[in-house]
Amino acid sequence: MENFKLNSRKLNKTLTFSLPGFSYIFVDICGGEGNMGLQICKNGKLSGDTLTADLVNQAGFERICRRWYKTFIRKQA
Repeated sequence: MENFKLNSRKLNKTLTFSLPGFSYIFVDICGGEGNMGLQICKNGKLSGDTLTADLVNQAGFERICRRWYKTFIRKQA
């Protein structure tokens, strides 16, 4: 399982992105222990068309997470 942590100054917390299986990406926004989180989706959403990543490519996984986060924050404003 791949993990990526992103420190968010806007949310004042650390988001943990995970890629537990084949290709679906999850984000733990609440910070709950043992919680895989919610699937990230297109347009910075947490529901809808899910985003996927290649398990082999860590750089691609991190890029998708960062792009999703930027869109998510932009839509929150």
